[in-house]
Amino acid sequence: MRTRAFHGGLGVVALVASGALIQLSCEQLPSGPARASATGLRGVALTEWSRNGYSSGSARSAITRIRSLRSTHLMILSTAYQDTRSSSAVEVDSGLTPSEASLRDAAAEAASEGLMLAVKPHVDVRDGTGRSLIDPDNPSQWFESYRQYLLPLAELAESVGAVQFVVGTELAATLEHEDEWSRTISMVRSRFSGAITYAASWDEAALVPFWDEVDLVGIDAYFPITVRRDAGRFEILSGWQLWLDRLEHLHSQTGKPVLLTEIGYRSVDGAGMAPYDFRNVGNVDAAEQSDLYWGAIQAFGETEWVVGMYWWNVRPDGPIGPDNTEYSPLGKSAEAELLSSWSQP
Repeated sequence: MRTRAFHGGLGVVALVASGALIQLSCEQLPSGPARASATGLRGVALTEWSRNGYSSGSARSAITRIRSLRSTHLMILSTAYQDTRSSSAVEVDSGLTPSEASLRDAAAEAASEGLMLAVKPHVDVRDGTGRSLIDPDNPSQWFESYRQYLLPLAELAESVGAVQFVVGTELAATLEHEDEWSRTISMVRSRFSGAITYAASWDEAALVPFWDEVDLVGIDAYFPITVRRDAGRFEILSGWQLWLDRLEHLHSQTGKPVLLTEIGYRSVDGAGMAPYDFRNVGNVDAAEQSDLYWGAIQAFGETEWVVGMYWWNVRPDGPIGPDNTEYSPLGKSAEAELLSSWSQP
């Protein structure tokens, strides 16, 4: 494991193989903007779990605000549902799955703002089970049902000029059905001409057997990078070392660029310890969220094999401002962190 250097506004921090930190010519914690890649994808996920929410005025306002952060890309989400983890039917929910018209409205608004578009389908389990545990009793029937949901979305993505399409999200227990996935990817590719990826959970990525069939290695990057609450910026950078090395190894193995299809932190005390934990009931801590944003942008800023990241998440009608613990950066110091980092030449 080699040393990796990060350049901060007030000095240089070197991360060494032992995980220790060596501070060079730096008398205080780095406080300047993180150095983002000049050419990397700078994206935000706009998420909606209603039929017409993407058509609302609040959605249009959210897209405008996302663009004001100097974003280059917008990701929009569509979610289908199944009753239990073993169900063999994926279904569009008439109240919760965004309609085609609302997805087109979001795409049109993104285009008017000059944002490039990604479409990311999800499957949620109605009883609350995590999607990574979806393991249908009848896999063939499940995949056929899934494709009936997925392929029209791929056609829609093509028709609105999307540049990326996600063929699946965090479906770890289905990976053993490699032939079904290969067929699914092939059918998507016949309908969508942009870049195709699969969004693997941070702890699933090494198990995906079909990386050679997609264009980008997609990672939902909720890596635990701190071991205590209120970790400082040096500790956050040190916490990224292991995961950067593993991601680079995955890139080398697959020969494919890496895309962070999701990355995000709640504005809650201890958010870096388990970023995937949306139920953490800790105290509001907007400063910690901002430090974690800084750390991620800094860690990946000069990493050529990572094409960019999508920050999770902005909801059109979600709470904004410093008094909530949700993932959204809007109205918090994390928003200013994004803007200052993404505004650099």
